[in-house]
Amino acid sequence: MAVIIDDKCITCDACLQVCPVNAIVDDSDNPTGEKRYYVQPEKCVECVGIYDDPQCAAICPSIGTITWDMPFTPEFEEHFLNGEIYKLGEKNGKLKTPSFRKKKFREDIPVEDRGVGRLVEEEPEELNEAG
Repeated sequence: MAVIIDDKCITCDACLQVCPVNAIVDDSDNPTGEKRYYVQPEKCVECVGIYDDPQCAAICPSIGTITWDMPFTPEFEEHFLNGEIYKLGEKNGKLKTPSFRKKKFREDIPVEDRGVGRLVEEEPEELNEAG
C-alpha cells in the first residue's frame, strides 16, 4: 500500500466506488474500529499499471484526506505491523505482510515524500476564468 485515509474522511463513498482493486472498505468494516474508510495495505497497488494517479485521491472531495504511506515491501514490514494503524488480513493463518506478498507502488514517489500524513493530492492553485 502507499495510501492511507486519515480522520478527515467524511465517509462519502467516492473512493470506495473507484478503487480498481477493491482495497478500500467503509467505516463499518474498518478493522481498526475507527469511523472512517480504510485502505487495506495488502491489496492497494496505488493504481500502478491501471491509472496515472491513485483514483481514491483523484475523486476525494476532502483535500488532504488521502495521504501517501510507505511502499508495501519487506523493507517496511515493521511499519505495517503497527497494530494501531493497520490490521492486516490473513491467509491460511499467516498475516499478509509485505514479506508474504510485495505490492506494486509508485517508484517515482521518493520515500522522504511518504509516511502517514504526506499528501497525495494538493489544493488546486487559484484558477482564473477563461475568456
